[in-house]
Amino acid sequence: MILCVTGKMACGKNAVSSILEKRGFFSIDCDLVVHEILCEERIVRCILDEFGAEAEKQKISLLKENGSLDRRALGTILFQNKKLLLRQEEIVYPALSRRLFDFLQTHKNAVINATLLWKLPEILEKCQAVIFVDTFFGIRFFRVKKRDSLPLIQIVRRFWAQKNLFSKYRLSNADIYKVDNSRSLDLLEKKIDGILQNFLKKDE
Repeated sequence: MILCVTGKMACGKNAVSSILEKRGFFSIDCDLVVHEILCEERIVRCILDEFGAEAEKQKISLLKENGSLDRRALGTILFQNKKLLLRQEEIVYPALSRRLFDFLQTHKNAVINATLLWKLPEILEKCQAVIFVDTFFGIRFFRVKKRDSLPLIQIVRRFWAQKNLFSKYRLSNADIYKVDNSRSLDLLEKKIDGILQNFLKKDE
């Protein structure tokens, strides 16, 4: 069984993926994979060629002192310009898609932890179900503030970019299960177990 675990920023996708790992699934975190891709020399060159002029205009350095890509600085540029964000996805997503294909070929019970998997329909169509994790706005906001220490304007921009996320997944052919994660971890585990039981009944 292949599952997509998705949801807006700081909703608790990692928590759901961890629960599913305890139930025998192997998970892959697309955010971490993208971070790895952004460390590849070829990708860094493409990013610098594509966004270097805009970064210079805004007096932002895209490289850290050690020469690696500064992802936070890149995000500052991308999340205020939709066209630039789409261009970055065109650079990164083909490599992400290849890695996900390789992962699915070697794991029978797999979880793809990804906010924007709807942008990779060739991968999403392989998922039997989508678990959409939902959490109260205020909880998500304070999680991001504590975890990432982002300026308020950047948090607002990233939240706004994901405002219609659920509707994107409703267009897929996979079964969609919306799970609220505004309360305890124990309650979240019970909800995930209920979804898994539902799959077992369908297979009977």
